[in-house]
Amino acid sequence: MKKSHYQRSFLFLRTLTILLFIPSLQSQNIIDAYLIGNFTTTLMGTSADGLILPRDLDFHKDEVRQNELWVINENNIGGRTHGGSTVTYYDAGQETQWAEYRKDSYSGHFMHTASAIAMSENGTFGNPLDCQDANNSGGYFTGPVLWDSDTSVYARANQNGPLLGSHLDMIHQTPYGEGIASAGENVYWVFDGFHNAIVKYDFVQPHNVGGDNHSDGKVWRHSEVVVQRSPGLSSHMEFDPASGWLYMADTGNERILRLDPNSGQIAGSLNPYGGETLAGYWNMSGTIWNVVADTGLIKPTGLDIYEGRLLVSDYSNGDIIVYDITQDPVVELGRIETGISNQVMGLKVGPDGAIWFVCHNDNELYQLTTLLMGDVNGDGYFTIYDIIICARYVLGLWELDEAAVYRSDVNFDGIVDVLDVLLIVDIIIN
Repeated sequence: MKKSHYQRSFLFLRTLTILLFIPSLQSQNIIDAYLIGNFTTTLMGTSADGLILPRDLDFHKDEVRQNELWVINENNIGGRTHGGSTVTYYDAGQETQWAEYRKDSYSGHFMHTASAIAMSENGTFGNPLDCQDANNSGGYFTGPVLWDSDTSVYARANQNGPLLGSHLDMIHQTPYGEGIASAGENVYWVFDGFHNAIVKYDFVQPHNVGGDNHSDGKVWRHSEVVVQRSPGLSSHMEFDPASGWLYMADTGNERILRLDPNSGQIAGSLNPYGGETLAGYWNMSGTIWNVVADTGLIKPTGLDIYEGRLLVSDYSNGDIIVYDITQDPVVELGRIETGISNQVMGLKVGPDGAIWFVCHNDNELYQLTTLLMGDVNGDGYFTIYDIIICARYVLGLWELDEAAVYRSDVNFDGIVDVLDVLLIVDIIIN
């Protein structure tokens, strides 16, 4: 039934009255829009691009290169039983997207069973190794590796020797590394599946490309943070830029943890494996940490943080669980059901709010995108500007294109009117 002019005017005045009592309107997170099932799933990468047992992914931190998505493979196209590789997607998610496969000729050691990837703001990236010994000699000589994302160096320098490929550094003190997070510069935190601990690594000053001098490296093992690996699965980690806390998927214990990276003190020195010379290797005590979530999780693996939202993928059922970490205690907001079980390993939220994840066994890369109903101007946020634009359109003072009109019809009744304005107000308030 068509609304009368009186009804429309009354409702609009009601809207203005509400707005007068809102001191400030906060934008709503785009991640919340996925929770109502309002998303599209698109296959964005396959084995044809070079994906082979992909386990993790990360976007480049350089603003100029922010649409570069790097995927790390556990294996490589050569069919060897060990030695990982990467596929970089340039212009990820755009019509101009293209992929480049690379494998360093020394990846048999430096990407032996690569399990995760983390980009640093300084242009380096790190990866841990899901193996006991990167030399396959029965020892415990393995750990995180540092690389340069400069494409003129990575998998290009020293590919025929005499030095050890294009890696920048490696410290061999974490067998069965399952996750990694960048703390900036050449500092990385690693999920240590062998010692059931979380370990901080500082490569300090990398050696020359392809070198082997690790003597300035420093390692801090936070052994009080007891974690458990799940063989063959990654346990991803990420820093919350707002709080500074480090979040991690404790896969084997079916829970999510966080720790304060500035807490703890040295309790004693540790002896490095393989006689490796280091500037310091210490055991830590007094680390501040707690359990974020330990219900409704089976095999949490992928993990990322985007503007106050913690996203965790569960390998067992493919669900992506969304938590609000701005609240204390942390609150589970809902679940994004991908319908892909025993596949989803790593996940990452892109700069535009799209959710990306890799399917390990099917060698696939997927992108989830959403359309925000009520995001009238299409900027990816709910703000007061959406209210103003919608209200002016209702009053006949503003023209909208077809896509904006669709996003304005929040109640899906086929008519954009003052009720939709009120609903946008309600979205922002609540």
